[in-house]
Amino acid sequence: MQINRAVLQILDFSSSLAVYSENELNMGEEALQDYVSAHVTKGIKDPGLRTGYLNETSQLGQALQQYKDGTTDLVTLGKDIGERLFNFMKQATDPVIIDTIICEAADNNSYLCILLCQAHDAYTHQLFNEEDGTLTTELIPNRAVLPSPTQKLRSFCAINLEDFSVRLFEPKGEYDGEVVYILGDKVLQIDTNPSSRDTVSKVRRIVDRVAKAHEGDGVEELVKVRSMISKNAEVSDTLNPETIVDTVFANQPQQKEAAKKALAEQDMLRPLPVNREFATKVGEKHKIKTDTGIEVSFPVEYMQNSEFIEIVTNPDGTLRIELKNINKILNK
Repeated sequence: MQINRAVLQILDFSSSLAVYSENELNMGEEALQDYVSAHVTKGIKDPGLRTGYLNETSQLGQALQQYKDGTTDLVTLGKDIGERLFNFMKQATDPVIIDTIICEAADNNSYLCILLCQAHDAYTHQLFNEEDGTLTTELIPNRAVLPSPTQKLRSFCAINLEDFSVRLFEPKGEYDGEVVYILGDKVLQIDTNPSSRDTVSKVRRIVDRVAKAHEGDGVEELVKVRSMISKNAEVSDTLNPETIVDTVFANQPQQKEAAKKALAEQDMLRPLPVNREFATKVGEKHKIKTDTGIEVSFPVEYMQNSEFIEIVTNPDGTLRIELKNINKILNK
């Protein structure tokens, strides 16, 4: 991911102070380019991203259009976004320091990205020359250390500059007595689809709950769910939960009806966007845990092949797990 330009705003909620830069960051510095690029690349693939579209006629939409047209620059746009963030977040955020990087990033598409980097306390060293000429080393606190490239940001937003589609993740905050998403609900003012992680998690929970409510253990059903999600990701970047329910409970009309009712209550009787890389990984392994504390993790396809694993019901109603065709056992 190439970072074409960027500007840094300092939002200090511990002292109610906002500092808006009047100049862009020097993105020609390799270390800085690598740092911002790493966070944008990681953020734009996060399975916790929610998606939506920014209205081009909104105030922020018009400001972005002016940036696209070249009638305003990133410093001006960045200050506008920074002020919006600060005005909303100062009523909803703990007394922390958040360095906000607003940048234009490009790969096959161009994005306007907002990175909220919450500073944390750390320690560093400092050298002192004493009056007698000796050298002293000390540890001193640093109150504004930013997340490393491998750590997750507090919040992230990427707006596609071609179609104004939005990807974002953020924690909720309480604003004016209401728990909301500050970026999504207040700054961007958009409706969003659930994240890939939430979509997959909700489908699995609904199938598991319905299966167990009808005297099943849910293992076979959840394995089918994982397999379908993974195979679907090979050809599509959307997932239709209704199709999954129809297939998993194909011969169980009561379970199917109950599952569809639960999906409808979650507004999930429609195709939903999913991160294909995340969805593919969902179908790799399944993990079960017995009431005796034994945990077993196995490739999903093995559950559909009794040559490798089989769950058998004993005459007394208890279950027996059989693992087959094992040549060697390794301690982990």
